[in-house]
Amino acid sequence: MLEYCVKKEYKVNSVLVDVCSGMKAKRPRLKQLFKLVSEHKIKRVVVEYKDRLTRFCFEVFEAFFNSHGVEIECVEEVFPKSFENELVEDMLSLLSSFSSKIYGKRSADRRRKKKEEEQK
Repeated sequence: MLEYCVKKEYKVNSVLVDVCSGMKAKRPRLKQLFKLVSEHKIKRVVVEYKDRLTRFCFEVFEAFFNSHGVEIECVEEVFPKSFENELVEDMLSLLSSFSSKIYGKRSADRRRKKKEEEQK
C-alpha cells in the first residue's frame, strides 16, 4: 500500500491496521480513522479492497467519508460481480465471522478453566 501511495505521490499521514474481522465494530484503528475523517485531518483513505474497511454497507462508510470531503480509494478494483457471487461472498463472510466467535469462545473458556485450576 505504501508503494502504491508513493507511486501516486500521495502524502501519507497515517497507516492504520486492525487485525480483526471487517464485520466487527470494536476496531481501535477504525475508530481512529473516523476521528481523522470527522476532524477533517485527511482527504483520502486508501484501502487495498473494499472489504478491508467493512464487509457490509460500504456505501454507508463512503457517504460518511464523502460528507467530510474524504475520498475512499480502493487499489484493487475488481470486475463487477453478479448478484449471486456477491451473495455467496456475503454468506461466506457471515460463516467466517460466526466460526471466529465460536473458536474465540472456546479459547476463552479454556483460558478461564486453566486460570481457575491454577488458583486451586
